[in-house]
Amino acid sequence: MNGDIQVKFRQLKAIKLKNMTELIDVLPGIELPVGAVSEELSKIWGGNEENALSEFRASQMNLVLHFGRTVSPLEVKARFEVAVRFAQRYPSRIIVLCPFYKDNQPMQAKLFSQCFIGDSHREMCCCEALILGFSSENNGFLFNQVSVWLESDLPIYHWFSEVRADRVVKYFDHLLKRVHRIVFDSNIESYPIRDLPWPNSKKVVDLARARLLPVRQAIGQYLSGIPFELLRKELCSIYVYFVPKRKGDAFHLMQWLLNSLKCIEDTSIDSKLIELKPNSNKSLCFEMIYDHGQSIQWTQFKDTSISHLSQSLGGTDKEFSIQIKPLLPEQELSEAFYF
Repeated sequence: MNGDIQVKFRQLKAIKLKNMTELIDVLPGIELPVGAVSEELSKIWGGNEENALSEFRASQMNLVLHFGRTVSPLEVKARFEVAVRFAQRYPSRIIVLCPFYKDNQPMQAKLFSQCFIGDSHREMCCCEALILGFSSENNGFLFNQVSVWLESDLPIYHWFSEVRADRVVKYFDHLLKRVHRIVFDSNIESYPIRDLPWPNSKKVVDLARARLLPVRQAIGQYLSGIPFELLRKELCSIYVYFVPKRKGDAFHLMQWLLNSLKCIEDTSIDSKLIELKPNSNKSLCFEMIYDHGQSIQWTQFKDTSISHLSQSLGGTDKEFSIQIKPLLPEQELSEAFYF
């Protein structure tokens, strides 16, 4: 009986895989043999002297966008578009790694190029994306192919998007050995990727932390107007509330509050991350609770840039709204890469 169930499961899985769109197929670009991509790239930017676009292509970095199998086609397109918009501001060679759902497929490649035209001829900027489709058994060749495609002598930035932990660890000794920085988004990862045994954890940055920059700036400006002794004295608890899709933001908000208040190692402070119900109208909040019923509370609501802050501390009661403009996704990426 169990054997019949396993056979049926494999059959259903095979049917599902057969009907799934491969990630590489949802991205733009011309299909090419893997070995022909570099030559075709030279033709695009070289051309004849009159029509050559090379003067508008001055890459500053290599950006490797590395997808896992669990990323949906819509998410792949959205994150690819973020990388392209980032390259408009920071000219880059983008290399996109797309695993196949189905195994035992030969590597496939696409080449995408685009020029951005500004207000004048001088503001024109061009970038390219080299896209690779690969099977899990191609992993041994992945490093070699990426090495061929990288622009030499330029820093490498690696953006992981839902890649399994065991695969990330396998890349430590080759694919990630020369990288300048590694980024990921803990809001979307299914495991605590920050806790992997990174050879150099200082190179690893969470997009969720970068995303919080406007929040840290706005709240920090307000808290800086309160004497530190008053903020710290009689502080009992810090609670951060979050909807599930902002779990990474909540973690970094808590870490920032604990560090700012110099109580990261103070075991007398009760600090908790508390998940809100999905239908809550709130998105991200914190509450600092003091003795005698005093508190500071901040609430960010869903689908708006308006947040609410209230203070009942040191004989002062205040309530007001704060507008916090979020970073664009490509701005989050630059914050994570460079700061």
